[in-house]
Amino acid sequence: MAVTTHADPADETAKVFARAVGAVVAQLRRDRGWSLEDLADEAGKHRTYLGLVERGERHLSIAAAYRIAHALGLSLSTLIQLAESGSAATKQTDHSQRRTVLPGTARREDAVTAITTLDLNWIQQAVESTYRTLDLIDERLINTGSPPLAQVVELANLSAIIGNLLRTALAQLSHGRYMSNEPHKFPDLISASESLEGLEIKIALEKNMPKGHLPKPGPHLICRYVLASRDGTYTRGIRGNAAWIWEIRLGILLQEDFSLSNTEGDSGKTAVIKSSVLDKLPCIYYDQRFLPYAKPRPGHNT
Repeated sequence: MAVTTHADPADETAKVFARAVGAVVAQLRRDRGWSLEDLADEAGKHRTYLGLVERGERHLSIAAAYRIAHALGLSLSTLIQLAESGSAATKQTDHSQRRTVLPGTARREDAVTAITTLDLNWIQQAVESTYRTLDLIDERLINTGSPPLAQVVELANLSAIIGNLLRTALAQLSHGRYMSNEPHKFPDLISASESLEGLEIKIALEKNMPKGHLPKPGPHLICRYVLASRDGTYTRGIRGNAAWIWEIRLGILLQEDFSLSNTEGDSGKTAVIKSSVLDKLPCIYYDQRFLPYAKPRPGHNT
């Protein structure tokens, strides 16, 4: 005779709570700019163990929870309260409201028209499309007990994802004027007109200068982003869990506009766009809410 077993509701509740505790610990750790190793040192626990805790795969004992809370500057009761209220990470990712670009963020239609066959409105729509896709990914991750994408993948991979989403959106919005190239092929967008060059897309985090393995002269769309909370709260120097694009520049780069290096451990040769060159390119998108500098850069006030 077969025996039917039923899941214990208490066990399922415990699993949900473990995921909530892990999400709180992960959010608080990242709010402090700590790596897993940093928290492990402060709490006296192994980084692998803490990784399991953050993913909700390991239940905490009272003693371990106390040590982690103390390392984060919290009381044990506060850590429990945060987890019971739904977790800090879940609170900061409210999917009930669609992210949109503020009016006036996309600008310099003259520059867009002169260099590409794109419409200025497509730039804004491509950014919003990128946000929607990133939010959908975050929703799926959080519903399975995982932190948001920005806390799961390495930042270099996150930049690549943002670039791929922008490229796909722009190709779709252009109504055949541009087509997506194959992955890792130059340029990212191929022009349907033989008289117009394609468009390379470069992505960088915060103040970083976009780079590649080789100089690639030609039209470039250069996008930089920050990590803030999904509701748009941003404090310079503090990283959140949602990518927000703060600047896009557009221009034609020459061979000499790149600085070349051959740094060991940096995948061989690297071609970095010079900061002086980047500042001179027309700024076609600027969201001042997420400026990672102390004051606006050249082109932000035009």
